[in-house]
Amino acid sequence: MSPFCTSGVPFPALGGSCKQQLFSVHSEMVKLLLSRGANINAFDKKDRRAIHWAAYMGHIEVVKLLVAHGAEVTCKDKKSYTPLHAAASSGMISVVKYLLDLGVDVGAPAEQCKGTERLCVCAMNEPNAYGNTPLHVACYNGQDVVVNELIDCGANVNQKNEKGFTPLHFAAASTHGALCLELLVGNGADVNMKSKDGKTPLHMTALHGRFSRSQTIIQSGAVIDCEDKNGNTPLHIAARYGHELLINTLITSGADTAKRGIHGMFPLHLAALSGFSDCCRKLLSSGFDIDTPDDFGRTCLHAAAAGGNLECLNLLLNTGADFNKKDKFGRSPLHYAAANCNYQCLFALVGSGASVNDLDERGCTPLHYAATSDTDGKPIDGTLLCIALSEENDLRGDRAESFSVWARFRILSMCCCNRCLEYLLRNDANPGIRDKQGYNAVHYSAAYGHRLCLQLVRLSGSYGGWRGERREEKIASETPLDVVSISQCAPTVQGIVITYLLSLELKPSLHMPGDKLMETSGTDMLNDSDNRATISPLHLAVSTAFTASVMAAS
Repeated sequence: MSPFCTSGVPFPALGGSCKQQLFSVHSEMVKLLLSRGANINAFDKKDRRAIHWAAYMGHIEVVKLLVAHGAEVTCKDKKSYTPLHAAASSGMISVVKYLLDLGVDVGAPAEQCKGTERLCVCAMNEPNAYGNTPLHVACYNGQDVVVNELIDCGANVNQKNEKGFTPLHFAAASTHGALCLELLVGNGADVNMKSKDGKTPLHMTALHGRFSRSQTIIQSGAVIDCEDKNGNTPLHIAARYGHELLINTLITSGADTAKRGIHGMFPLHLAALSGFSDCCRKLLSSGFDIDTPDDFGRTCLHAAAAGGNLECLNLLLNTGADFNKKDKFGRSPLHYAAANCNYQCLFALVGSGASVNDLDERGCTPLHYAATSDTDGKPIDGTLLCIALSEENDLRGDRAESFSVWARFRILSMCCCNRCLEYLLRNDANPGIRDKQGYNAVHYSAAYGHRLCLQLVRLSGSYGGWRGERREEKIASETPLDVVSISQCAPTVQGIVITYLLSLELKPSLHMPGDKLMETSGTDMLNDSDNRATISPLHLAVSTAFTASVMAAS
């Protein structure tokens, strides 16, 4: 909030400009520099003047000296911070009092104070570039002594900044704003004032987990179930960010646990999605139908499966959540777990009896989604894929030091996705099932460049999982063929996939010209139902590859 940060303030040696000498608090040196013609209103690259820094550092004698020599006390830096903002942000009460004592009409705009005999210094309600007054800044930084002084001098406790936040919003959110909040509430601050996005101070306590402050605001008349612009109440916000104590306080105060928020979701949806099992347990104890869907037909179990927290998922299953209930798109919780590579949730759902071959409205099974996904939704890096495919892929010992944390995470991501795919295949997921466009899991794996997924689907013949109708473009043999060695892989993921497909003796259809194939995107192919009988997995792999990779694989 404040641009004045002690960690960023330089402490140069003596002998520089007037501004540089302020930090040593040598009034005599300042006098000497001024007597030698130093510019009293010189500013740095952020337009901060000597009086800004003196005020921020609390050098009251230097501030007085600068004012006596004509320093402009209403000056602003590039962000429109005045010396009063600076002193308020760092809690320099002596400087704050001095600046306030210089003027009488503390509510007048600073521009009206210039050139007057009585300096109406940095009016307390004068906003900076963000619309924040000195009171906002003091509340944000938890400077309760300054807050008390500003309020006593008539500062507006309900003034909004450019985003509609009042000082009370800042006090509710701030790490050290508890006493500031009590001072504001005790002096008439509106506890139900909304920001531009509809948030009240109670929303802010829920967002940042300020338990005791939420109680103060509630006792001062806050509306418990007030909604922001997304329809979320403070209970939704507390559930989303896992603040169990706040949830307990809100429920005890009468918050509605069955009130709908964004997209028609309950607080339990948000707690389950974010993986806060204790919050889920608290919300479940209030009692309501856990299979009630949101606007998209998703239950809380869908949210838990998407979020990937096993404890939340098991809690809902043990409470009686329906694991076969589908959303408006025909997707079950298992579809969500597979799409997000949440293999522990996938294991639990299949173990509870969820159908592995359920079709959504596009004709896709959970296997289709598992074949296309990695945990962060990004294309898998070819080098890391080679590492994951290698026989020596544990990351212990000296080898571990050569990999970044990110690299390990990406390999782990791929392993999670392949565990999902393998588990589905072992539990009779049918890789031959085609969606409404005629594509099966092999097509999806090829189109998204997932060689490991292709290999698992290929090996599914040994699991008894390949029972779909065979067509000309499918892999010809049921016997697993040798995979091209890692050292011979093309440098890109697409090249690796093509190499693998060619190693299975899968030949591109002769009726599709090569130039047309290279000019057609994989997405176009997936969306063109007329191509369903002619496009092979190799077509889909080639459509996303670089020419060099295709040549390397041929």
